[in-house]
Amino acid sequence: MRPIDRKLLASFIEYAANGVVTQNEWHRFIVNHYQDPAMEHARHECSRIFYATPDANKLLPEEMKYLFQLAKELRNAT
Repeated sequence: MRPIDRKLLASFIEYAANGVVTQNEWHRFIVNHYQDPAMEHARHECSRIFYATPDANKLLPEEMKYLFQLAKELRNAT
């Protein structure tokens, strides 16, 4: 199994925002904690949003925008 890096976590967040992740993927990416501060912040924010609104189809436009921004920041972080 490929180790989780910033780019992989970013892809997961985008898939989650589009409502196409499994419970196993959710567990792998969100339940785990990360030593990398940028990854941990993104994980925390993603879980906060989805615990409040578990159905991606019911996310507010600003929540969607924020999730995609988190993914972009992870990809651009050095």
